[in-house]
Amino acid sequence: MDWDQYAQTYPQLDDKDAVPPLLQQAMAGSSGSALDMGCGEGALLTLLRDAFSHSWELSGFEVSPTRAEAARNRGHHVALDEGAAVPFPPGSFDLVISTHVIEHAPDDRAYARTLRDMAKPGGLVYVETPVKLPGAWYFRRNPQAGWVLDPTHVREYRSAAAVNEVLRSAGLEILDEDVTKIVFPLAAGERLVRRMLRIPPQTTQRLEGLRATSVPIPRYRQQAVLARRPA
Repeated sequence: MDWDQYAQTYPQLDDKDAVPPLLQQAMAGSSGSALDMGCGEGALLTLLRDAFSHSWELSGFEVSPTRAEAARNRGHHVALDEGAAVPFPPGSFDLVISTHVIEHAPDDRAYARTLRDMAKPGGLVYVETPVKLPGAWYFRRNPQAGWVLDPTHVREYRSAAAVNEVLRSAGLEILDEDVTKIVFPLAAGERLVRRMLRIPPQTTQRLEGLRATSVPIPRYRQQAVLARRPA
């Protein structure tokens, strides 16, 4: 997969308007260093900076130059390696964040070990990934994984327990988890079409009518996990 070509074809959508609850729980009232692995265009880093810049030192890592540049243009410190070699010493961070990356990794167990290794002993790891329940279907297809939310997904986990098992296999201790519905905001779909057609975004921030509606994707869930590397 040429990740930079993919990034140029499918610009990311800022589909979160707040720090996810488990991540908020992990960072509130604490301080330290945090790494967003696969930070994309920096949307989550921006939310975290707005909420925690007084107490957390934030960094990102990307494999796509296009996305790394977009995140840097937002003012974030982002390390880049197109070969996915993380350029930080092991044990560098109090918190390692990975949102919707592990389902793309060729070897998810090796990736989970990388997340563990980047965390300090006693440090935290936060992971988000889709969970595909029985009967779930989406219109994209991958020869490896079948019908999927994204054609670059090499797997979609079939249960929250399956996600936790991969993280435990890396030696991580599960502290908490949260399973929520995955929804597709119609306004996000509109933004995607505008980006692909190179039409300038609408200037108004107010969403009304159908544009303000989010549609659940049937039988898909998002699993969020907060784990800890043993001290």
